[in-house]
Amino acid sequence: MSTTPFRSARVRAAVRGVLGTTIAVPMLFSAMPALAQGSQQDQMQQLRDQIRMLQQKVDDMAAQQDAAQARQQARSETDAASQTAIGQADKEPADGFKVGNTTVKLNGYLKFDAVYDFEDDHGASLGPSDAIATLNAKGTDHPGDGNIGATVKQTRLKLSTTTETETFGEIGGYIEMDFYGDNYSDAFGDGPDPRVRRAYLTVGNFLIGRDWSTFSDFNYGTTLNFYGPQAQLFERQAQVRYTFDMKDAGTLDVALETPTGDGVENGLASDDGSPYFQSNQTGNEDSPLPDFAIRYQGSQGPVSFQVAGIARYLKADIQGFNGADDNGNDTTFGWGLDVGATWSLPTGTTLMGTVAGGEGIGKYIYAPAGGADTYINNNGELEAFQRWGYIATISQELTSELTGNVIWGQAFSENPNNVSYSTAAFHDNSDTLAVNLLYTPVDPLTLGIEYNRAFYEQQDGVDATAQNVQFSTIYNF
Repeated sequence: MSTTPFRSARVRAAVRGVLGTTIAVPMLFSAMPALAQGSQQDQMQQLRDQIRMLQQKVDDMAAQQDAAQARQQARSETDAASQTAIGQADKEPADGFKVGNTTVKLNGYLKFDAVYDFEDDHGASLGPSDAIATLNAKGTDHPGDGNIGATVKQTRLKLSTTTETETFGEIGGYIEMDFYGDNYSDAFGDGPDPRVRRAYLTVGNFLIGRDWSTFSDFNYGTTLNFYGPQAQLFERQAQVRYTFDMKDAGTLDVALETPTGDGVENGLASDDGSPYFQSNQTGNEDSPLPDFAIRYQGSQGPVSFQVAGIARYLKADIQGFNGADDNGNDTTFGWGLDVGATWSLPTGTTLMGTVAGGEGIGKYIYAPAGGADTYINNNGELEAFQRWGYIATISQELTSELTGNVIWGQAFSENPNNVSYSTAAFHDNSDTLAVNLLYTPVDPLTLGIEYNRAFYEQQDGVDATAQNVQFSTIYNF
């Protein structure tokens, strides 16, 4: 149907003019004989009256035509609106689908990684612990031979739901899985095992379940390597979190999280060969209080930032210290602080950085991965390990389809000087470097290439380096 508006006034004028002229002219000529016999003025008045009557009829016809056209246009608009409403009702929501009164969304990505390791086979990940483990196994600074492999273990599935309720408002659920399970095998007929990464529900401002720790910090660039940079605050665990929405001032998260840790560093042996001490893992059974985490996130212009902290109460059973049968329980306090920021520049450059450190945070800081939280000193007392580190990132948007990242991370651990057992094999420092190019020719598809280098040094000065090149194809859905 044409979108040109119906112009009733123009049609009415045209009809009136045509009909008036068509009728009036013959009548004028037919009336000329009468003009000669009677008063010319009277005859002309009669003629004008007849023309006015005809014009009135023309006006009535035009008004009827206007009304009919208006009714037809109204019916057309009503029909179009009805068809639009029916079409929207028949379609599924564009984002997710409905099951009863619950909206369900399924997304994730399929990731294929092909990796060439220069020194040994580390699969689709490379961290400092790989470097030192290979060194210890092979006995050279650059151990092993080159190896190539491929995997889809990082493929990820995400399922989220939202349900509207009268009592609690919107209740949400989230489950995220990948295929880094413990029983992975490349044998015939076998394949990657699924595992649950995150699983939680949300009610109002509460999050209840397994999610990234509130002490986590993601102010660093994208890596294809699954391990990521050294010194990242990296932990997923059960928790109860409450988020205060501070409107334009940002958000404040407060959480109680599971205290399960990475245990107590075991001394190797005393001088006489007897066990120096034994300790249970610093886990739930030895930690009567949850970890308390708090995080503030905000932004100022092109800069977004976060400040986070964590407090821990650590406890362990100490047995056999200096020949004693049982030294009983001992406790210590653990804490951590973190500052991270991201600065987006108008040149397409993004700068990111994090600095984190504390005592008794081995389970949280990647240095190199899951270090012990505590150790036993010469007095048979529990002490918290000091660990700290930083990450720096430069991300550059080269074109609308091509982005480059350079990510550097370095982590450190203290060398206890109040112990009599050997600390030679303890972690001293480690670092990682990742340089990549990510190409996104169309929205759901990304192709990438990355160079990774990992370094590890022990307290005794022994160090090792590992390197790989990784090619990845990622399909987001």
